[in-house]
Amino acid sequence: MKKAGMTRREKDLLSRLSRMLNYSEYIHANLTTVARTCGNKNCRCVREGKKHVSMYLTTIRKDGKRKAIYIPRRLEEETKRMVDRYFKIKETLEEISDINLRRLLDKK
Repeated sequence: MKKAGMTRREKDLLSRLSRMLNYSEYIHANLTTVARTCGNKNCRCVREGKKHVSMYLTTIRKDGKRKAIYIPRRLEEETKRMVDRYFKIKETLEEISDINLRRLLDKK
């Protein structure tokens, strides 16, 4: 469809989507935080009950199996931004799809 036939909302959504895609730093995955004890009897996690907290990126591989990738603390914020960006792209694409579906159904 030509831009002349689009609503202001559609133009804004497509513009936002284009900017997000061109930025190109996004990851299709989920973040998981795990709190666990290490097993060392002298460690604070056993003595004080303060568990070790670590972050993992959970992805789905092509064969359908899940894979958890450890994320070092220094990369946690950057990884969160990349995952958040993916879900914002997905939300924007869904909104554009809904508009196009309504337009198609109106033509019926």
